[in-house]
Amino acid sequence: MSTLLIGASGRTGRLVAEKLHASAIPFRPLIRNAAKSDAFERFGVRPLIADLSGDFSQVFNGVHTVIYAAGSAETEGAEHERLIDRDSIIKSVDYAKQSGAGLFVVISALLAYAPERSPQALQHYAQMKRESDDYVIASGLDYLVLRPGTLTMEPGVGTIQVVSDVDSAGDPVAREDVAEVLLDALKERLVNKVIGFVGGDVPIGDALARV
Repeated sequence: MSTLLIGASGRTGRLVAEKLHASAIPFRPLIRNAAKSDAFERFGVRPLIADLSGDFSQVFNGVHTVIYAAGSAETEGAEHERLIDRDSIIKSVDYAKQSGAGLFVVISALLAYAPERSPQALQHYAQMKRESDDYVIASGLDYLVLRPGTLTMEPGVGTIQVVSDVDSAGDPVAREDVAEVLLDALKERLVNKVIGFVGGDVPIGDALARV
């Protein structure tokens, strides 16, 4: 049994891939663009290629843990948000159940706590995140929903602040720290939890121990 990493070539997904590899956790990266396959040679794995808008159920065979790290880009519009941030997650959950997977992990967004209180330009995005989160939680699978705040490409600092609503605005959080939260949560076997977090000064391990 192994881990399927969906969105492995994205800005957060590739950092998750690096940490899975560094932790010697076997994983299968799933990407859309075959031209990006070479980036995974150093991990000793050949990525699976699939378009999330189609049928990609075949990649779930033998998978125990599914990590959904794909996300829509800010400039791609509402249809892409609907596809990547809701519909493809819902399909992934259904495929995971059909294949007998045991855990579904999704990287969501802090705004999903209250889409209606999000900035107008982000309300549709937040609503798609919330609807897919709700589907994951109600799926019957063990789940882990991570809801980080505003993301940056700065190097990780290894510290965060756990929050539980969209009004708990804090500092931005590095994507590298999001990846570290995910890996630490897997190692600690945290399941059936929604974890919101922003930048802060609490070591990630200590922050998760209080969840």
